[in-house]
Amino acid sequence: MTLPNEWFISMKKNRQFLFDLLNPNITPKVPKEIRKRASECLKHFPMQPEIDDLEKMYDNSHKDKGILIGETNRELQRIAGEAMLVNSRLTKLGAAIQDMLNKP
Repeated sequence: MTLPNEWFISMKKNRQFLFDLLNPNITPKVPKEIRKRASECLKHFPMQPEIDDLEKMYDNSHKDKGILIGETNRELQRIAGEAMLVNSRLTKLGAAIQDMLNKP
């Protein structure tokens, strides 16, 4: 499974790879057709600041979700504790009623 941070790393590395393919000083002897395809791929590829912004947006939304999940878990634990208390009281009440019914 690919993690979200790996998506952003991959986007950045792929973007740099495509730019490297366009530069004959970095990648000599690359056929023109390959350079043309790399250029076409980059035409609508996100720019570095856009990738960074997307990464920050994801990180912020993920952090917010983590806070919400933590608060929800605490609330569920509180409710579970109350449910256990109610269950205990109902059990005692049931036992007391049973005792009353069994008395002559």
